[in-house]
Amino acid sequence: MTRALLKSAAAIAAVAGLAYASVGTMETGPYDGAALTTLSQAEIANHAQLVFARADLDRNQALDVDEYTALAVVTAELSRLNGFVVVEKGETVGTIELADAGPAALPRSEHIRIAAVAQNAFYAFAGADGRMSAEEFAAAQGAVFDAADLNRNGKLGRRELSIFAQRQAGMTTGV
Repeated sequence: MTRALLKSAAAIAAVAGLAYASVGTMETGPYDGAALTTLSQAEIANHAQLVFARADLDRNQALDVDEYTALAVVTAELSRLNGFVVVEKGETVGTIELADAGPAALPRSEHIRIAAVAQNAFYAFAGADGRMSAEEFAAAQGAVFDAADLNRNGKLGRRELSIFAQRQAGMTTGV
C-alpha cells in the first residue's frame, strides 16, 4: 500500500471512531426522536465548528485533504446506515431523515465517488495553501446549506432539509 493510502485509511478509521464515540456520549442523541423541522444558517455554522474540531485529527487547526475526505466518506456511510443525517447543536443533536436510504453499507464504487467529490470540494474551498481552515470548512458547509435553501430565506424547511441531508450524505439529488 502507498503511504497516502495508509494515511487515508487511518484517517477514515479515526474519524469513524470519533463519530461513534461522540454520538454515544452526548446527553441526547439521534436515537431519541430529535428530528429537525427547521435548520438555520447560524445552526449550521455552529455544527460546522463542532465537526471541524473533531475532524482535525492532528490538531493543527486545519484539515488536509485526507481528513476532509475521510469525514465525507464516514458521514455518508453512517448517514446511510442509520437512515438520517446528524446535525450537532452544542450538547444536543438533531436528525434529518434520509428519504431513500436503506440500512446498507456503501458499495466500493460509492466510496470512490464520494471521495472524489469530497476531494474536489476540498480544493475548491481550501485555497492555494492546500489546507482547510475552520472558516473555509464553515464556508463549505454554508454552501451546502445555501444550495438547499431554495427560497433563500436563511432557514431550511421540510423539503429543503431533505435536500440538505441528501447532500451531506453524499447522495445525488435531482434538484
